Amino acid sequence: MITMIENFLGGDNSLIGTITSVIFLLFIVFYQKIMIMQTLWRAEKDLKTLDEYTKKAEGYVLHNISKKPDKKLKHDISNFMDFFISTPVDVDPYGILNKIEHIMNESERRFNYFVDTIAPNHNMTEKANLRFGLIGALGVNQIYKIVRHLIITIKKTNNLQMVLILQMYMPLLLKMAKGNVKATHAFIKGIPIGDAIGPMLAASFKTKEGEEIAKDVLVSEEAIEGKTVFVMKAKGPGASLGKLGKAVEALRERENIDHIITMDAAGKLEGEETGSIAEGVGVMMGGIGVERSKIEEVALKHDLPLDGVAIKMGIMEASSPLHKKVFSSRDKARDVVKRLIKETRNEKILLLGVGNSCGIGNTKTSLAGLEVKLKPIWKKQKQEEEEEEKKERGWF
Repeated sequence: MITMIENFLGGDNSLIGTITSVIFLLFIVFYQKIMIMQTLWRAEKDLKTLDEYTKKAEGYVLHNISKKPDKKLKHDISNFMDFFISTPVDVDPYGILNKIEHIMNESERRFNYFVDTIAPNHNMTEKANLRFGLIGALGVNQIYKIVRHLIITIKKTNNLQMVLILQMYMPLLLKMAKGNVKATHAFIKGIPIGDAIGPMLAASFKTKEGEEIAKDVLVSEEAIEGKTVFVMKAKGPGASLGKLGKAVEALRERENIDHIITMDAAGKLEGEETGSIAEGVGVMMGGIGVERSKIEEVALKHDLPLDGVAIKMGIMEASSPLHKKVFSSRDKARDVVKRLIKETRNEKILLLGVGNSCGIGNTKTSLAGLEVKLKPIWKKQKQEEEEEEKKERGWF
């Protein structure tokens, strides 16, 4: 640029220096404005993508209820996308978990009522899947609204700090939204997601369904490695998390279990392999903490050992249809669980598969054919991964 100016002005250094200084000052003065405009331009493109994700997720829900949804159904679904939960006051922490549990129970009641209203002819499994499909669609819509709010606020205020926040979080928000769209589709179709690996592992040890010991939780008594093992999971194949905390409390009172082993999906760090297995102590369980707290209280009260097996995966992989690498980790995870059961000196063990039971039956035989069902999805996942790798290479 400076060389061009020199050639144009015939080498007049004083004039060149003045023009260069003016250009530099203009750049300093307008840099913030340019940066804001550039970020907004990119963000508005991403906002259109988020809008498409929202409509796609809503579309999955609508077409699950009716192939030709009428205006009323579209209006009802659109209105429900603004459903929210007001969290309880936590200034005084005493009893906060009970308050949270009550609020979550109330939200579940509202979701169930809405699903019963818009899809009265669905069976119980279909309604359970539709309920979680709605939750996924709600998540996409909330991300869209947050990004839209930030863009409009930046336009009004020209706030550079908000621009930086939007730049930092936009890639993650897009990934989360895309993951929620995939989760919505998986729930609607009854396809297991990454978070279903815990219930799938539990089912692989179950020779019988057993009994419903708490709401949406099944437990059966099995003989594994010469020990009495009570295998517990959320009731499937409909989407459900189950009241695992209450189930563990009830089982401990009745059967006097003396060891707890939990199995669940866990987030992986970049560089870690999807489907890798990690062992630990404590309750392997995510979420808001209500069910986990109840299990920890049982373990603390009765001084029970807590072992855990975690199957690692990315954020998107946890909410997307079950990845081939996660599915393939099942046998290795089973070996780890059997070793833990064999090594313990305790005789009555609870084996708890934590996660969403969507697409997962309640016994080992119910898992037959799952691999065939997932193969077309794995093929599509592989294509998407190859496209992502090409994009990453393109940056360099």
